[in-house]
Amino acid sequence: MKKLIALVTFLAGLPGLAGIYLLWKLGTLPPGAMLIVVNAILFRGVCGTLGGVLLWTGRRIGSYLTLITWSYLIVVSILTIVSLYNKGLDLTTAFHAEHLATFGKPLGWSAAKLALGIPVIYILITDLLRIGKRAA
Repeated sequence: MKKLIALVTFLAGLPGLAGIYLLWKLGTLPPGAMLIVVNAILFRGVCGTLGGVLLWTGRRIGSYLTLITWSYLIVVSILTIVSLYNKGLDLTTAFHAEHLATFGKPLGWSAAKLALGIPVIYILITDLLRIGKRAA
């Protein structure tokens, strides 16, 4: 199970590294946008890719970095859903063709990250607690 979590985390982290290209391509950004991009690079990109690799190799630090990545993804997903709701999200029309780009795709990706992230966090915390009890 940890190998699968490691692979999914690594793949989830790669888009975060694309933020480096975004910073290079766009140059200067407003401070708020810069904060968002740097957070994505650090918490999703670096922690995700590095955490995935280290978790794959069985290192405990990989579990911690993976927890950081999935916590970040869950928080961003919740914020996205709240933002969509504030913009008038209606689940009955969110996936209709005329609303798909505005509501459907962001809602779908956020729901997928929540559906993956919550079990991943549970599995990793349970595993870390079990390892901690064995070491004590």
